Amino acid sequence: MIDGLGLKRLYEDELEAAGRPGGGDSKHGRRMFRALLKASRPLPPCRLEQDKAWVWSDLHLGHENIIRYTGRPFSDAEEMDAALYREWEATVGSGDALIFVGDVAMRHAVGEHTWERIRTGCGAAKYLVVGNHDLTGGGKLRVDGFDQMGSVMLVDGDPPLVFTHIPLKAVPDGCVNVHGHTHDEPPRSTPHINVSVEQLGYRPVELERIRALAKELIAGRYPDGSTTIARLRTIESPAQ
Repeated sequence: MIDGLGLKRLYEDELEAAGRPGGGDSKHGRRMFRALLKASRPLPPCRLEQDKAWVWSDLHLGHENIIRYTGRPFSDAEEMDAALYREWEATVGSGDALIFVGDVAMRHAVGEHTWERIRTGCGAAKYLVVGNHDLTGGGKLRVDGFDQMGSVMLVDGDPPLVFTHIPLKAVPDGCVNVHGHTHDEPPRSTPHINVSVEQLGYRPVELERIRALAKELIAGRYPDGSTTIARLRTIESPAQ
């Protein structure tokens, strides 16, 4: 079974390859991958001792353009931010853990007013799996307010869940990659689960629901649904 350091090496190898000449992807240049590589550090393997754990990604607080890019149902960034904070407070309990899988804030939302809201928001422990928009162009972290931050996070269980912001190309055998970054792209027929907020109805989803979907993927079953939340509802429906 791969450990946290092995995952860190795997992720770094993929970032390094994407940062070489000819690398990048259809939406991002090589510089983004090089910045993520500079910031790479693992979170220790987590058992998440809190009452419950929740997960979401790519809030993009303060980012007006993301509304247009991904068809978010908000008129402006102020309305979007308020809705995301409201769903957080209504969903996560005071004794729970909350995992952000990258890209917390942009533009005017980058600052102490956001970090303080993260510190004081519902949840006993908040983790950040670092995304490209959580960094300066030189690869330095520009976010705060979390209990732990790192590039790769392994959550033990059946199956083990590997958290990275950028989806892994090579997912370790027996694991499922929980990621963000790809926003509203359709779910894959691979061991990947996209937890960008566009996939979740703009609210955190309970980690055990994600693990239930991960079990389906490990078994080679790919539930119907154009989003992650639709897939969850498929496997949770009485007909299943």
